[in-house]
Amino acid sequence: MAVLRGTLIPVYRIQLTRVCDQSIVEIANPKVIIVGCGNLGKKIGEIFAQRTNFQVLGLRRNPIEQGNFSILAKDIFADDFSAWIAAENPNYVIYSATPSTSKPEDYQKIYVDGLKKIIDVIQNNNLQTRVFFISSTRVFNGSSKLEALDDHDEITPNDEQGEILGHAERIATKNERGNVFRLTGIYGLERTMMLRLAQDHQSWPVNRFTNRIFDEDAANIIVKIISSKHKDLKFDLPKIINITDSHPVELYAVLNFIREKLNLPEATLESTGKVMGKKIISTFLSQKFNYQFKHTSFESGYLEIIQKMER
Repeated sequence: MAVLRGTLIPVYRIQLTRVCDQSIVEIANPKVIIVGCGNLGKKIGEIFAQRTNFQVLGLRRNPIEQGNFSILAKDIFADDFSAWIAAENPNYVIYSATPSTSKPEDYQKIYVDGLKKIIDVIQNNNLQTRVFFISSTRVFNGSSKLEALDDHDEITPNDEQGEILGHAERIATKNERGNVFRLTGIYGLERTMMLRLAQDHQSWPVNRFTNRIFDEDAANIIVKIISSKHKDLKFDLPKIINITDSHPVELYAVLNFIREKLNLPEATLESTGKVMGKKIISTFLSQKFNYQFKHTSFESGYLEIIQKMER
């Protein structure tokens, strides 16, 4: 860091790279700021810190114990936040903030107002920051399409929260340097809701299709995509990517698989007819992007979770 009249100025190490006989400046130690360091944000930051040359800084509303990278207690709606992030001048921002409740007004504040504030700072200060917005496949909840929904398919929200997420996606992708990571149902070692539900079959909802992604895979995919884009200017980055294992499955199949591994009898609930719900895939991840999933489907993922619980 350089010091100028008491102010810390970030200094990046740069190197020249030749592409098509033209020299370009490549940031050798790019900076990424993760806005919202819950379980997923922390995993993303830890992977950046441990496996890449990125400078990584996390932000969250409340203080937290530090890990492998710095996490600051910052309010993105504070008066001094715009000046702070402009001074930081990050190469990448991952907007992973989540509301404290599911109320539409909280969705609006965090997903739309917060994201827009950061993009406005970037545009008003002519920063070259690329913004990645973490969204949800909730935006597909109103779809009646029988085939699987892919990265490029039109969204069909059926509630106010889904509409708000869709609005935020449009804000992100309207920006030339904005992209969306749209996540399906995240599960992992610290996410045990499905295990508790499996054990209480009287509480099972109506059967439907469900779409899964192991949290470690989700974080690794996001880091690898951003690293790939940074290293290769020609890397073809879609504006929106569904982060999923691309293996839609019936909810009851997942729950009964968990019951089997917990040595519980299969639960047979009365069928209500045709299984409803959306099926999500990502052609980009499954066919175009070179990523080896740790868990390609829910079976191996939940098996690891159960085995580690039993130790």
